[in-house]
Amino acid sequence: MKQGTAPWQKPWTADAPFNAVTGRPYHGTNILNLAVKSSILGASEDPRWCTFDQAKEKGWSIKKGSKGTHVEFYKFDEKPKLDENGAPVLNADGQQEMQRSVVVKNYVVFHASQIDGIGPYVPKTHDPIEQHEKAERILKESGADIRHGGDAAYYQPKEDFVQLPDRNSFHSQADYYATALHELGHWTGHMNRLNRPLSYDMGSEKYAREELVAEITSMFVSAETGIPQTQEHFQNHAAYVNHWISHLEQNPNTLFEAVRDAHKATEEIMKHERVREQTQEQVQAEEQVQEQAQPEQAAPELSKEDIKALNLIPGEADPIIHMKPRTDDQQYKGKVLYVDANICIQQGGTKSMYVHDRKNLDNVPSVGDDVKIKYPKEDGLKASVTENESRKKVRSR
Repeated sequence: MKQGTAPWQKPWTADAPFNAVTGRPYHGTNILNLAVKSSILGASEDPRWCTFDQAKEKGWSIKKGSKGTHVEFYKFDEKPKLDENGAPVLNADGQQEMQRSVVVKNYVVFHASQIDGIGPYVPKTHDPIEQHEKAERILKESGADIRHGGDAAYYQPKEDFVQLPDRNSFHSQADYYATALHELGHWTGHMNRLNRPLSYDMGSEKYAREELVAEITSMFVSAETGIPQTQEHFQNHAAYVNHWISHLEQNPNTLFEAVRDAHKATEEIMKHERVREQTQEQVQAEEQVQEQAQPEQAAPELSKEDIKALNLIPGEADPIIHMKPRTDDQQYKGKVLYVDANICIQQGGTKSMYVHDRKNLDNVPSVGDDVKIKYPKEDGLKASVTENESRKKVRSR
């Protein structure tokens, strides 16, 4: 920070941290924790992390001596609010009130630079339209009274509204959203929301701490929407860096307290988006279960006439077709001509073909593969399908 850059600013040239196996982004304090840790590891451009078990499942291995990083997973749930008699609680408009609960779990994760076999990182491509739509949705669904006009950005606690300059006064849309989210961070501290003390003298420790909360909140939400925080935004808040330093030197816990409150503020701003994310995950999980439950549709079985009509051996109108080749310690060599859900057709001689039952093969080759299919002596075992070594040796000579 004494070099002019706050630790939550520099990492955000890359994608926000996400799980390398599930693809899910990390939230809240995990974002700052993992971003700073990846910077310490000298790999801040790679945002991928996963647990030991996830790496093992993918066939990756954790490098010897690597130390894991703790993350917290928050699962939010909404259910109807009930009174002490078990009756639904209604609000002033007669609508059912909902109450939120949270389950917290802890995991240890490893950065991609600590994992062998994971492969190079390919940066994500972001759709600016989708990013802006998400940011607009978050601002709207927050319910905040956001007004535009003038040349100053601030939050007015007494009247509970956010004031922003007109959109065209900003260098970019990203700069507008970063500023809006900063002021929305202050907005979450209202007595009817998270109830943080918002009355303070400029230059006081409380003032510095609240600005820290708002700035980290802006970073957390920006990281989740994928909209980068711009250099213009950092420059506008550069004066705060020295201000924060003096207070942090006197009380280092101020930073940790601010991160904690910024996490709460982020969840307050993102609560509707969280419900949407969980709903989408539930729909995707249900669709996956339905797909797995549906039996695979087998292709219709082909007759000799059907196979002839496929013209698998060009120029041979009446090939010899062995529909049921012997499977007692026999082997067949040749190129694969056709594969469907039921059968695998292999060329034998210049005008002959063997039709193998797919369920009798230990693996299914692709059309064009030159393979050897060898059936075992013992009944009930599957035939092995391997590359045709005899053809391979002829080519090498």
